Amino acid sequence: MTVKNLVSVIIPAYNAASFIKDAIESVLAQQYPSIEVIVVDDGSNDDTASIAESFNPPVICHRQENGGPPVARNRGLAMAHGEYIAFLDADDLYEPARIQLQIGKLRQNPDTEVIIGRLIREELASKPGEPMVFKPVEAEDQISLQLGVCLFRRRVFERVGLMDKGLQHSDDWDWFMRARELGIPMLLHEDIVLRQRLHRNNITRDRSANLHFLSAMLKRSLDRRRNAAGEARSLPDLALYHENARQKDGAENDE
Repeated sequence: MTVKNLVSVIIPAYNAASFIKDAIESVLAQQYPSIEVIVVDDGSNDDTASIAESFNPPVICHRQENGGPPVARNRGLAMAHGEYIAFLDADDLYEPARIQLQIGKLRQNPDTEVIIGRLIREELASKPGEPMVFKPVEAEDQISLQLGVCLFRRRVFERVGLMDKGLQHSDDWDWFMRARELGIPMLLHEDIVLRQRLHRNNITRDRSANLHFLSAMLKRSLDRRRNAAGEARSLPDLALYHENARQKDGAENDE
């Protein structure tokens, strides 16, 4: 049963004991009153699950055999009750009040299915054995298309489908490609909603695997477009709407 106004935050986690507590707390610190947090422990062999289970509701933890990020995300979607869906990687952090901000944008734009914000990156600066310290890295003036910066209406997954469990990397890009092929209405905004923390064990550091699955994802998109139209037509724009960030004085930034 879908619960109106509830936001289900799905956190897939694998051997994330050093990070999962901070990730969960960054969600619980949100100012939005109706949240459930679903941690899917994807076969960790450290204390990830026990740390997640030490929290009380609205945090729940599901343990399963290792299947990779798309399998864990799909399990979280199957367990979710919310009218709205959000994702968070176990080593990243939500910015304060990001859920309330993006809920407001969805409600102001009833035809929009996905809200996409911005992130800042931080890199681990401490050595092994020292307390973890992250320092900001130089900002990139580009959109980082990943699940953690988005808020989704639950219904959009009924149209686009779930994550492709055959893509251990790039399953998020694949989902957005399918959404673009279908013309799903999305809104981009410039507000920072996520702190992405880079460290030695990020799975995205595996460049050879990234290239392999990226190529597979792009080929699948091309094949779908050829089958649908007889040729690989260009995709529509990522988003129909692009909203400027508001400065502290309330004025909008120039494009």
